[in-house]
Amino acid sequence: MKKISLTMIAVMLASPMSNVYAENIVKETSAEQVKEIESLVREEPIEETVEVDNSEEWLDDIIEEKPVEEVIEEGYENLGPMIFKSSAVSAKIAPNSEGDYFIYYIMHGSPAALVVVDYKSKEILHTFTLEDSKSAWGLDVDENGKLWIGGSVSSVLYSYDPNEEVFEKHGAIFSNKSDTSIQDLIVSGKKVYAGSAYGGSLVAFDTETKEIEEFGQIRKRKEFVKAIVADEEKDEVYVSIGSPMDLLIKKPNTKNFTSFLPVKYMSEKYAQDLVLTEDYVIARLHPSNMAVIFDRKTLKIVDEFELNSKTVSTISPNGEGMYYTKGQQLVKYDFDTKEHTELGLFLPKGTEAINLDFIITSPKPAKDENVEAKENSLPENPKVTDPSIKNNSGKITVDSNIPTTLPPVIGNPTEEDNIEAPIEEETKEWILSGMVDNLGQIFEYNPQTGEIKHQSFDLPEQPVELYTLASSSDGKKIFANGYMSGGLGVYDVQTGNKELYRNVSQIESMYDINNKLYIGAYPLARLLVYDRSNPWGNGNPTEVIRMSEYGQERSTAVTPYNGGKEIILGTLPDTSVGGGALVFYDTATNKTEIFENYIYNQSIVSLVSRGTQVFGGTSIHANQQINPRGARLFYFNRYNPEDKKYIHLPFSASMITSLIVDKENKIWGMADGKLFNYTDEWTDVKTVELLPLISGRFRNAQILEGVDGYIYGSVEGKLFRVTKDTLQVEWLKDKGVYGLEQDLNGNLYYYDGSNLWRYTIEKNRGKQAEKAGN
Repeated sequence: MKKISLTMIAVMLASPMSNVYAENIVKETSAEQVKEIESLVREEPIEETVEVDNSEEWLDDIIEEKPVEEVIEEGYENLGPMIFKSSAVSAKIAPNSEGDYFIYYIMHGSPAALVVVDYKSKEILHTFTLEDSKSAWGLDVDENGKLWIGGSVSSVLYSYDPNEEVFEKHGAIFSNKSDTSIQDLIVSGKKVYAGSAYGGSLVAFDTETKEIEEFGQIRKRKEFVKAIVADEEKDEVYVSIGSPMDLLIKKPNTKNFTSFLPVKYMSEKYAQDLVLTEDYVIARLHPSNMAVIFDRKTLKIVDEFELNSKTVSTISPNGEGMYYTKGQQLVKYDFDTKEHTELGLFLPKGTEAINLDFIITSPKPAKDENVEAKENSLPENPKVTDPSIKNNSGKITVDSNIPTTLPPVIGNPTEEDNIEAPIEEETKEWILSGMVDNLGQIFEYNPQTGEIKHQSFDLPEQPVELYTLASSSDGKKIFANGYMSGGLGVYDVQTGNKELYRNVSQIESMYDINNKLYIGAYPLARLLVYDRSNPWGNGNPTEVIRMSEYGQERSTAVTPYNGGKEIILGTLPDTSVGGGALVFYDTATNKTEIFENYIYNQSIVSLVSRGTQVFGGTSIHANQQINPRGARLFYFNRYNPEDKKYIHLPFSASMITSLIVDKENKIWGMADGKLFNYTDEWTDVKTVELLPLISGRFRNAQILEGVDGYIYGSVEGKLFRVTKDTLQVEWLKDKGVYGLEQDLNGNLYYYDGSNLWRYTIEKNRGKQAEKAGN
């Protein structure tokens, strides 16, 4: 995070986590054994707005580039990226060794990118691809102006030297396979300290020797180190871990960390940022909007206040205080008086500061060959200033006319006579600047003039990692949603054309019926309705349900009932007391029927209807907790939802992620790494194990019934098919297969990173070739 420096002050944004693939997660479902690894889960979305904007724009055939040629297995076709977006997830402003400043942006994408902007000219100088990363939140600059970057997905460390204009990839710096994402890093002295998710580990990387010192997991069952700050000279390291939060310090000459978190804040998830000054350490808490100031010597709270910015600045170059934003207004805080001064200067509507950095604007001193001669010359009447007088920054100052060599002392010298006159520190002019939104817009506050201005940039778009797929009811369209950045890409199966619709957030689930796409949107557990017969935008899609007021966060399951006359919604809770909600939405009357905490302390993550029956599956993950009971498979009659019945599975599972009804009216589902089918209460559940270990909280698999009579599925990135009568498993592809949908020809669609792929199954390959010949 930050350590005070008058020449370069490091500030960073702690943001949501990256997606992971973990092999050592869940085999049984007891609380002791279950390891919560958040595959494709984020604390906070990256989007311009969580609302559907009426001024929404949409573009036809936005993607013109053909997929890069590569060696592809027979039957598989890379259709290329579906969604592009310019989305800055973090930023930092810092100088090189010559004092020239640069803005460093991390652009979310698959892969992510580093964009280097000249601060003075506001011109984009370089764009570097962050291979093996989809985001990066840890940014800091060393004493030579070299930028260090902590990546996601593979815990890769990168650097960029603005002095030599050299970008370098240093590779993964964590040995534990669970540590897939660098959540934060801080440079202190010659070391880069980095904290991880989801193993909750800490390492120190030596910038000169490239050696790595591993501290291991900071606390058992704490899956991430969210923020770090360090003082190499004093051998102190502070970390924020979670969830829930703890604040710890590593004191000098020890590797042990001790907690100093007050009881009153133990319910927080984590501190998303830590800032270090000579006397204080400041923690910016999440989810509450609180900044807590601790005395470094006593580790006791000396002050606390509310704010909206993602962080606070370090102490300003003139030593008068630090800055933050609240209600879009810039506020100055004085450590001595504990006063908050509202400056009456506002950021653009709907924004708050994401990072806060100081830029020294004083002109560089010109070299003077006669400096030494001037220093040794004495004025005729030297003016003496009492060296005991200190300025606001705490530095001893003397008048500029005082010589650095004192005149001879007449008489007996006194103690005061032996005091060497300190050199006056040059008064610095400076600007406070920082990013305020994911478009990369920055503000610039000049305390000398009292003015604030804003600057926008046309930052390059990056291909966005896909997250959720769905097919239209007629099989002619494939819908794709982008991870974190949102957006809805539409692929036309018959023409190969693509469309991209903007301004829709991350989608957890979606279903198309009656020419309407029902969207389970994140955050706030919303249900949106996109009427495909009308143009996108101007209130289309429409929000019809928002379950956040019931403590729900994600709309994890959407399915139609009775031919689409009702839509059933299942949710994952975030702050409620109990479990997920079951919601019925009447598409004709727009009325809703809500059943809270439907399965006690569990989330509803899969739904399907069969006649008047509705079947559902749960996840043991709810409210950041793990339910030791095990996932439940349940069903009920629509006319009496409260009278639910449980179907006993002959195994334990942490989540039941996908449910379908086949042509014979059997229920098929994926529970962890096992495929099962169920007919009715008079028959046994049949199962086959595909994988012993899985990852995630509510989504790791998708199944469907193929036109050739097989059950096809993707689980943990692997593609398989199973014969329905014997449950014989055949693996088709061993990696890179996520999500699964089917078109009108029976071809399968999935995604790998930002690319949409098509798999033509054997039965249809000859048919398609015949059509092409005609």
